Amino acid sequence: MVYVLIIMLAGSGSGSAIGSIEFSSKPACEEAAKMIAESNGIFSGATAVTVCAAKG
Repeated sequence: MVYVLIIMLAGSGSGSAIGSIEFSSKPACEEAAKMIAESNGIFSGATAVTVCAAKG
């Protein structure tokens, strides 16, 4: 199974998906999402919202 990490920005008026990355395991996807969440503040004041979703 493939897991897709979808990254969106909340705030700053964007609100649209800015990217996605595929992972071969759920733990890897969740770890990447955690790292993005812990890096708040580097997105010009917007908050990163992440979702790991199963694909296929």
